[in-house]
Order: sequence, then structure tokens, then C-alpha cells
Amino acid sequence: MNEKEYNQMIKRCLRCSICKWIPQLQIKSQKYATICPSIDMFNFHAYSGGGRIIIALALEMGRLKPSQELLDIVYKCTECGGCAVACKFLNTLEPLEIIVKLREKLVSLGYGPMPKQQQYIESIKSNNNPYNELHENRLDWLSNDIKIDPDAKVLYFVGCTSSYRRKEIVLATARIMNAASYPFKILSEYEYCCGSPILRTGDKKSFIDQVNKNLDIIEKENIDTVVFSCAGCYDTFKVDYPLEREYNFKTLHTTELFNEFIDNSKLKLNNQVLQTVTYHDPCHLGRNSEPYEEWDGEALQMMPLVSLNMPEKPKRCGTYGIYESPRDILKKIPGINFIEMERIKEYSYCCGAGGGVKSAFPEFALKTAKTRIEEAEDTGAEIITSACPFCYTNLNDGIIEKGSNLTFYDISELLLMAIGSPNKSIKESSTEVA
Repeated sequence: MNEKEYNQMIKRCLRCSICKWIPQLQIKSQKYATICPSIDMFNFHAYSGGGRIIIALALEMGRLKPSQELLDIVYKCTECGGCAVACKFLNTLEPLEIIVKLREKLVSLGYGPMPKQQQYIESIKSNNNPYNELHENRLDWLSNDIKIDPDAKVLYFVGCTSSYRRKEIVLATARIMNAASYPFKILSEYEYCCGSPILRTGDKKSFIDQVNKNLDIIEKENIDTVVFSCAGCYDTFKVDYPLEREYNFKTLHTTELFNEFIDNSKLKLNNQVLQTVTYHDPCHLGRNSEPYEEWDGEALQMMPLVSLNMPEKPKRCGTYGIYESPRDILKKIPGINFIEMERIKEYSYCCGAGGGVKSAFPEFALKTAKTRIEEAEDTGAEIITSACPFCYTNLNDGIIEKGSNLTFYDISELLLMAIGSPNKSIKESSTEVA
């Protein structure tokens, strides 16, 4: 979003509050009718998508000045994109893009990001990961049984969280690709943070540095396809990188790849997983991974707060995110009883970890996770699964904090259980890949 689009759009909010709810026709109960974790937590209009648009306008008009209170409001947002999907049912605004741009403007003025977020940005610059871990330890997950093909045209981009915090995911993913006889390589010591944590907190310049750093390396490797198990890395490469620099390789999330393996009989699902399972749509894999469509038009002012896009601007409603492949996998695993939560796909509720919230406002992140866990519990499921290491960590934290009987597994772990050695229980199979 350029400066002209930003200034036009912040003047067009109708103050309708639709951004706080999933679209009316999708509401299944009053209990799970909301879409915005921030408004659910803080319950003042300023904390909604529309409220932050008003803040952006007030700043541009000089009616507000940056302050700590203002920063708290702007950064207490998971940037889940739910408000943007909801807004499209009445208007054509992009609340999420406005919030991202607002953060960028605050950072450029010397305000923000939040102290904890600045710490992980500095860690990315010095250690190539946000966790202040040593870069030389990035490959500590790699076990002797995993086969890496240095000549492969497929790159598995592991990501920081799976490398350092959620090794269950990278191990399961690598073993599934090996089981399917699918050759892949890794960047080893040349894999760096994708830059998503930097971008989401408003440091655009540092993000562009990461884009160029990563693309320079990948393009030297003559890669045809880059595979991601991290939803955040996938979204950032697929949607955000091309806005800064074009590339020629194909991007795939592991759920897409694994579903192809099953359909092409490259994997044998020998084991039954006799559990009732519900699936959580990661925001970065779902609605936010829908690419932008090019539009060369003009917003014509018709009357106050009402503009007409000429020609009509394509609506990015989250419809074309990755929704079916993870569900297809779950339905194909023998023994699984798959059951949906109320808020799913582009109307899914956030896990609470995104937008820098997990680091800067951990209580907010945890409260949001517990809300989602309660929704999963209401389905009668025994297992909640997803396809994102951030969702894994935060939802698992929510399970522990809430004292829930649910168990969390990444979808790769469930698939590995189905193709693993017979006569092993879920817990035994999971321990093997931990």
C-alpha cells in the first residue's frame, strides 16, 4: 500500500463495526460470532480494525501525537486479517494493510516497535533468528536417519521456529519426504530468518534487507520449488516477497505436498489413528496467504466516506488461502474422526501469537489461545491440529494454562503416525519424532 492509497483509504471507514464480527451468514452461535481477538480482549473500539483506522486518520490530521498509550493500542493486534475479510462484505477497505502501514509510519518516526519486538529484530540481525539462539546451532534438529540430497531442485526452508523451538515439525516433515522418496535439500548454514517477524512490527527497511539476503542465496542454488512447513514463512515468501522483489521458483506448503504424496500413492498409510480431531486454520496459511491481484485503477470520491473504484478492484477476501489440503489429509488418515470448529477457513479465529503479540503482550496471546482451545473443546475433539509452528506453541500453551484435556499435534506428526511402524500408540509415535 503506497502513501496515496493509505491516505485515501483511512478516510473511507464507515465506522460500521463489521470488522469485529465474522460475516452474519457465517455466524453459528453468539458464543463464537466475533473475529477480532483484540476487541474481545480489550473491548474498546480503538482496538478494532476500524478503531485503528480512525487512529491512523487522526495522526495524519495532527489530532493525535504518538504516545505509549497509542503504541499499546496499535501493537495489541495479532494482524490476523479477520477484520479485512469481514470488511469486504460491506466495503472495499484493507484494515490489515492500514495497520501494517501505520506501524511502518510509527517506526519511521522513531516510535515503535515495542521493546520486546525490537529485541528479536536485533537478534535476527545478529543471529539470523528471533530467539537469540546461536546461528551455528540451527541444524541441531538434523538426525542421522534423515537423507538430504545436495543436488535436489527442491529446497525445504525450515524456518526459525521449527529449527529452534518446534523440532517435532521439521523432523516429521523431513521423514515424510524421505518416506515418499522425495529428494530435497536445505540451506544449512545459509538459511536465515524469512523476515516475517520484522515486517509485522513495521520495520520495513530491515525486512527488505532480509528479502534480498534470502533471495540472493536461493537464486544461486538454482531451486525450482521451495517447500515450507511454517505458515509464516510460506505467507511471507508467497505474498510479501513479490511486492519487494520478483523471483521464479514455486512455493509450496507441506500440506499441499503431503496431500499430493497420498493421492499419488507415494505414501502408505499403514496405521490407524483412532482419535477425534479438529483443525485450526493458521491465519498465515489461510486468509493471509491469498496473493494480491494487480489493480491499476482509481478511487473516485462520490460523497463523504463513499468512493467508487474504477475499474472494480479485486477483493482479497481470504477465499483462496490453503484450506482444503490439510483437511483432505486428515480425512485420508485411517481412523481419524474429523470434526470442524464453528469458525473455520477465512473466518477462522486467530491462535493469538501473530503480529509480535506473543513477545510483547504474552497475556493477550495466551487469553486468545484459551478462547480458541475452548472452541475446539466444544467440538468434542480429543486432538487439535494445525500446520504452523507459531500456532503449535501458542495453542499448546493455551492447553496447559487452561488445563484442557486436548492434545496438540502438528498435522505432519499425525501423518507420520499413520505411515510409521505398526502397533505403536499415538504417544509412542510422537515421542519418536520429538
